[in-house]
Amino acid sequence: MLTPIDHEILSADYALFWTFLIHYKWTFLAGVLPRLAYSGFLFAQPFLVERVLDFIDEAKTPTTDETAYGLIGAYAIVYIGIAVSYAVSQHKTYRLLTMYRGSLVMMIFEKTLKMKSTSIADAEAITLMSADIDRIGHSLPLIHELWASFIDVAIALWLLYRLLGIAVVAPILWIVLCLIAGLPLAGAAGNAQTPWLEAIEDRLAATAKALGSVKAIKMTGLADVVSATIRQLRLDEIRSSLRWRVLNIFVTISYFASSTFAPVWGYGVYIILARSRNTETLTDSIAFSALSLFELMNQPMIHIIDGFEHIQTVANSFRRIQEYLTSEDRHDFRITPDSKQPSHSISSNSDDTEEISLKENPASIAIAELERHQNVASVKDVSTGYDEDTTILHELNLDIPRGQITMIFGPVGSGKSTLLRLLLGEMPCVSGNVATSFIKATFCPQTPWITWGSVRSNIIGTSEYDSKWYNIVIQACSLVADLDELPHGDQTNTGTRGSRLSGGQQMRVSLARALYSRSPILVLDDVLTGLDRTTERTVLESVLATGGLAKKVGTTVIMATNTASHLQFADKIVTLNEYGKIAHQGTFDAISPSGDWIRKLSEQPPVTTSRPLLEISGETMQEVGVPLDGGNESDPKQQSGDWKVYSFYVKIAGGWRMTLYVCACATFVFGVNFPSVWLQKWTNYNVDHPNQEIGYYLGVYAALASITIIGCSLADSMFNLFVIPRTSRKLHELLLTATMRAPTSFLTSTNAGVTLNRFSQDLELIDNDLPTSLDQTIFQLLSAIMSAIILFISSGYVAIAIPLCIVAIAAIQLFYLRTSRQLRILDIEAKAPLFSQFLETLGGISSIRAFGWTSHYVESVHDSLNVSQKPYYLLWCVQRWLTMVLDLFVAGIAILLVALATNIRGSGSTGYLGVALYQIVTFSTTLQTLVTEWTQVEMALGAISRVRTYILDTKDENLPNETGHVSDNWPAKGAIVFNGVSASYDTSTDPVLKDINLSITPGEKIAICGRTGSGKSSLVSALLRMLELQSGSICVDDIDISTITRQAVRARFNSLPQDPFFLHGTVRENLDPLGVATDERLVQALQSVRLWDFCESRGGLDEDMNEGTLSHGQRQLFCLVRAVINPSSVLIMDEVGGSVDADTDALIHEVLQKEFQACTVIAIVHKLHTTLDFDRFLVLDKGQIVEEGPPRELLERPGSLFKALFDSMQTEER
Repeated sequence: MLTPIDHEILSADYALFWTFLIHYKWTFLAGVLPRLAYSGFLFAQPFLVERVLDFIDEAKTPTTDETAYGLIGAYAIVYIGIAVSYAVSQHKTYRLLTMYRGSLVMMIFEKTLKMKSTSIADAEAITLMSADIDRIGHSLPLIHELWASFIDVAIALWLLYRLLGIAVVAPILWIVLCLIAGLPLAGAAGNAQTPWLEAIEDRLAATAKALGSVKAIKMTGLADVVSATIRQLRLDEIRSSLRWRVLNIFVTISYFASSTFAPVWGYGVYIILARSRNTETLTDSIAFSALSLFELMNQPMIHIIDGFEHIQTVANSFRRIQEYLTSEDRHDFRITPDSKQPSHSISSNSDDTEEISLKENPASIAIAELERHQNVASVKDVSTGYDEDTTILHELNLDIPRGQITMIFGPVGSGKSTLLRLLLGEMPCVSGNVATSFIKATFCPQTPWITWGSVRSNIIGTSEYDSKWYNIVIQACSLVADLDELPHGDQTNTGTRGSRLSGGQQMRVSLARALYSRSPILVLDDVLTGLDRTTERTVLESVLATGGLAKKVGTTVIMATNTASHLQFADKIVTLNEYGKIAHQGTFDAISPSGDWIRKLSEQPPVTTSRPLLEISGETMQEVGVPLDGGNESDPKQQSGDWKVYSFYVKIAGGWRMTLYVCACATFVFGVNFPSVWLQKWTNYNVDHPNQEIGYYLGVYAALASITIIGCSLADSMFNLFVIPRTSRKLHELLLTATMRAPTSFLTSTNAGVTLNRFSQDLELIDNDLPTSLDQTIFQLLSAIMSAIILFISSGYVAIAIPLCIVAIAAIQLFYLRTSRQLRILDIEAKAPLFSQFLETLGGISSIRAFGWTSHYVESVHDSLNVSQKPYYLLWCVQRWLTMVLDLFVAGIAILLVALATNIRGSGSTGYLGVALYQIVTFSTTLQTLVTEWTQVEMALGAISRVRTYILDTKDENLPNETGHVSDNWPAKGAIVFNGVSASYDTSTDPVLKDINLSITPGEKIAICGRTGSGKSSLVSALLRMLELQSGSICVDDIDISTITRQAVRARFNSLPQDPFFLHGTVRENLDPLGVATDERLVQALQSVRLWDFCESRGGLDEDMNEGTLSHGQRQLFCLVRAVINPSSVLIMDEVGGSVDADTDALIHEVLQKEFQACTVIAIVHKLHTTLDFDRFLVLDKGQIVEEGPPRELLERPGSLFKALFDSMQTEER
């Protein structure tokens, strides 16, 4: 496998392509000799045709039998040689292709691990791995055909000169003219694939983003908006492909014009010269030997014109991959122990060697300073940001002491997370320097990074399982009870991005992973918030307190937090102000008297979450009883074939379109095959009337050539411009609709890589492989039928064998198809883990690098790639087997024909025999292509079958009665009534809500609280129709929402989810998805939450949205602005203020009072202090409302659960 290449080597255009060619030169050259041998055997055929026809006309002599046996033997050698040499040549080519694929996938993945996290595009790596490498796979096999075709054409023209003399100049000039016209078109067609690939990349990026945020999309009612965005991107992609398809039509016409009219020019000039010179007329021997040569020249001409397009496609895909590989790497600006070696070595063992090294290497001095002061990190005069123009932190100076707990504290957007990323080497230093004694550190980001797999596998990561240490860790993280409640304990699959776990569970699993690794450095980014107070306090004391796990093992903890009550556990506090500068640093006692704003924060109730969390443990969006789809499907119909799939495809394509296309193909096939019959009539006429009626016979021959071009133009245009765009659009629409209408539980329990594989690999097959193979199959089938008819007319004895041939071919095809179809399915399914691993890597790139797991992930992807390579390579192998078997089969027919012809002389016309021998030359290619392409169609239809099965089997979340419509202004009031509601995530599972009775008046402000797993999010999910009602009803403004489509319900509410979702598009499109607000209104709304200056500095409203530059608090504020811009009478908030400081929380309440005063507000809250102005609180426990009433009244009620929750916060704050 090719190792990573130095950037300097890849500085030239297409350098990667040439590098691969040179590196794999011996594998490439291994295919040269068999390809040359194949050309030699091919061009022996015209000599054999000429010799057999001459032999038939010769009188019998004593040596006749020996000559006959010699001819039979020669045919056997030539046709068997064709079969073997072609198979060997292609096998070597596909070995090269498999090597290319393996190296490219690994190079792309390894590069991804090195890139800056902020510069990794959503789907660029996935598109390169799938669409670009697939195009290389489709085009690279022509690499030997291109150079060999020039040799083949030269040999053919020389042999034609031997037969036709000076008349060969005419077809040469015609061929050159067609090449002049066709080659630029072919090059342009190759280049036209680049914008197409970019359009695919945009669509996949939006699709991957949507699949990773399905819960937030459904909750916010943006499913239709997201679907419309992806649908439009698909239409843009199809439009981008049309230029390539139109150019390809003209390329096809150019090489068929070349091959079809070349014989017309050759025969026309030859017979005119023969008549004027009174020389030998056009005999059957000359005519059919020349026709064989024209036919043999036809394929090389196609390869020359087509090959330039394919090589351009290969080069462009290599160029796109090269641009990715040469993009800027993440540069670790830290001074670490790895960078402390002196710039040049000193050969001395003296005691002052270290002193010399320190003087010569500032890095060594910085590391020595860390050791001297017992620090693990030192930041000196550092300013940092994504670039020099967007500096976030300014002139920082701080030290991180070894073995102590350092907490970074500050308001939303102050740069706390940026500082942590700086210490991990993920942010560049605009100025100053950062020195760390560590290279690796365990890292818990704000958004927990949970991979597909069991809870245990997520916790132990790459470490060995140690049951004793494992139990200590899960106990410290308060996970024991949670694991007991999961259906399979710690072997329960976490689902896509941890969707099977609640937000709090995800946080604690992430923390457990960090602790389990036993790293001396622990970096935490607000990982303890979002839990109920009891769980949070338990984890704090178990991990960070004096007797906690971190202290016991001497771990250095660096933690960013918004929660003031956490600061009591810190040995050192670093406070950042809103300008990204250090306000104070020291112990809490030292800072508190001098910092009014931090005292103010410490007096506030603790902020309870650093990110939007899914409070659904036991009420998770993924029900316990739903099995998780790992992704490997095994549909028996995919393995055995199903004619319903053909019918489905034809129905999608449109019956009349397919009918017109087949009629055009039939016209084309008639024009291609009937000229040989007409040529036989012409040569027979010349026997008795040499060089007569030239205009008639030549005119009809030219007319047949014209019919060929007309049929070709119509067939290609109909298929490329009408059939393919329609099937591409409709199948994607059906796939997208089925996905967006699927229940949330289904989508969250299915590996995102599997679903993305449908939108990538399956659609790639549908857009490219299937149309090409289907087009060839229909053409070759009609050609085979025509050839069989001509063979029947030309040689009755051979025709007797045709039924046997059909049976034999059917048996071969059936045997091959059983293998190839299953290999294709295995190939597609083996790619799903690669997609999943790429997606997981893109989502956790910072964590992977911090943990030092890059080599592990490289090995993991390498293993998955090896698994994927096996069916990929074996599929090519069985195709080569099929090609060789079919060529040997044709060899048998040829030998039979020659044996009959040489032993039954005088029983028929040599003209008819010439037709038969010519048909054998073409029949080999026709039969081979027919069976190969037919099986390719069968395999590609596996993608259609997968899509069809997915569409039919994926349950629609809407029940049959949920079809009602409501008025445009519903809900006008916002009155909500729960009447005896019990609900579950599936009708077959136990209810998570039990007998809920609740009446909410218009404009009432309702706060929902309770411990983790009490049913808070389940209550909101029921209102948003994300649960299944087992009993009771929910009415909004006197309308039972179970009679309305679920998307309509969600779209009419204003929902702010725990996990903020951003659309694929601009800032404007994210703020105003429906496009109803003016610029002034958008700016005003952003100003109201203090985000306009931030957005304006990054390009304004029409700049592409990059949520990675926003802190989690800013993301919540941004989504709040979206709610302001698109008002509704009902506002649902799921922990919206959880990731913000007290000032920002006050800002949110100010916006609520100003913009949503008349709205019904339902908010899931943890910060009870800041929501005491709400009209009513609901306290939930075990899926039931156990208390409700005004907050002040509940606080005064003896034994109140609400009071207990409230007091627990007060206790922790103290």
